[in-house]
Amino acid sequence: MSKRIHIEDTLFFLQSRIKLLSDGLVLTLEPDLFLESYLQDLDHLQACIGSCIHAIQENDKYIDWEEQVKNLIDLEDTFAALIEDLMQGKGTLGAAFIPISEKLDHYKTLSKERRQQLNQLLSIHPEEQDNGMVVSPQELRELLQD
Repeated sequence: MSKRIHIEDTLFFLQSRIKLLSDGLVLTLEPDLFLESYLQDLDHLQACIGSCIHAIQENDKYIDWEEQVKNLIDLEDTFAALIEDLMQGKGTLGAAFIPISEKLDHYKTLSKERRQQLNQLLSIHPEEQDNGMVVSPQELRELLQD
């Protein structure tokens, strides 16, 4: 049985977590206290973003499907910006990531792959079609006949 993901709330929460991590880079944080936590958060964010992409792929009949794919793209772009800031050694915490740049390169590669996957989803998904709510001229004539 597949799990139901509340995509809007999930994406909002993930976006908030990424922003919190980004904001932490402008503070003077002690790397010994926060480096491991950041790594765990990055791993968790990767898994969550992947789960959201999988959920949206499985449910292309979702009413706001296209909008949520675009929200996922925004989320992925925000995540990629965080990774880029860490790779550049932004802030005291970002500087602590420089010795483990291979892991950040891996995050960056996965992020690019997910971004491509999302772009592909948008390109192959048919344009928003009538959702059956529009009445054709023939149906209208039949409805108006006594």
